[in-house]
Amino acid sequence: MNVRCAAFCGFAFATALFALDAALPELPELTPEVKKAGAAIYDEKCYACHRWTRDFAGPAMGADVERYRNTPAALVAYLKDPKPIHPEKYKTKMTLEPLAEKDAKNLAAWLLYLAEHPDSPDRPK
Repeated sequence: MNVRCAAFCGFAFATALFALDAALPELPELTPEVKKAGAAIYDEKCYACHRWTRDFAGPAMGADVERYRNTPAALVAYLKDPKPIHPEKYKTKMTLEPLAEKDAKNLAAWLLYLAEHPDSPDRPK
């Protein structure tokens, strides 16, 4: 590989990383207020059907969140326009209304934190 090719490849790679980073939504810093907001949204909108470690009226939330660990933008997008992922498996129809951008980001930040810290005392049962 010549020097020009190496320099161009390095530049192209750095540009691609910058573009990818710019496309990701900025999740809020996980302050106590964001944790509280995320937990409140979960308790109000999710807990009726989702438990963290086991299936209930819907799939285990921890397993669903785990799928998004490396793609927080996809989790935020899903929370802003939620659709049932396994409608044939559960008798209860999911009726979650779309979340506002700020609420989706707060909930995503809190859920992803819990996925990375499974022993957190904040984790729902």
